[in-house]
Amino acid sequence: MITAKIVCTKWAELGEGENRQVSVQFNADYADGRNKEWAMYTPALSLGMTLKGDVGALFEEGKAYTLTFEPEA
Repeated sequence: MITAKIVCTKWAELGEGENRQVSVQFNADYADGRNKEWAMYTPALSLGMTLKGDVGALFEEGKAYTLTFEPEA
């Protein structure tokens, strides 16, 4: 398993009701030495998602998250 600390750098809402979508963008979070372990080999990370409905409310611009990569069993 590999984990990376990311921060939401952009949160944009489009549409209303059933057509509501939220676009979120994440980048690597280097605050306080976070990601030091893997940054030596992978110094950049970006992730973008478009979410439907209320799922976008789970993310907040400026807030840090942990991204986990696990191989399939």
